[in-house]
Amino acid sequence: MKKLSLIVCSGLLAIGMLSCDKAENKGTATASSTTTKSNVDKKTVYVNTDSLLANYQFYKDAQKEFENKGYRLQVDLGQRERGLQGELQAIQQRAQTMTQAELQGADMMLKKKGAELQQYSQQRQQALATEQAKKMQELYANIREYIKKHNAENNFEFVLGYTTAGGGILYADESADRTNEIVDGLNKEYAETKKSAPAAPAKK
Repeated sequence: MKKLSLIVCSGLLAIGMLSCDKAENKGTATASSTTTKSNVDKKTVYVNTDSLLANYQFYKDAQKEFENKGYRLQVDLGQRERGLQGELQAIQQRAQTMTQAELQGADMMLKKKGAELQQYSQQRQQALATEQAKKMQELYANIREYIKKHNAENNFEFVLGYTTAGGGILYADESADRTNEIVDGLNKEYAETKKSAPAAPAKK
């Protein structure tokens, strides 16, 4: 799932630049005073996306979920491929006793099953990729919504995404790091969501 982490880091960098609302102008003197106060109160902070992903329980649960689904899919495809291979070996063992027509029919049957298996594999992998993309959209939405609520109290002008692996931000002062409080808040909301979610039906 390393590829997943890289995709998410890239997406999180785009979450930054959350602008706050500015007060309306009420005359030249008032506007000047408001602007000065705004510049003092508002500031730019950042979230370390590497640390956020490493500590946000929603992402860790999603990563584990798709690792398990990916593993189960590989097991399923492996079993189907071995089954097809077994049919091929069985035909090879009987080849000397089969007529030319029977051999041609068996060959066509195996090719058809091989094509069906390939199509099945592509469909399942595409479905898994689509499900994964939806989960990542949910991840981004959670972060955006929480930052909006968090920012209503803190009045930040920009919340930037920063990663030590590189990106548009070449330097970030640690005093502007708000990663821990953002992660703590996200995890608190996620824990409350999991508590209120209906329990999954037991597998038979």
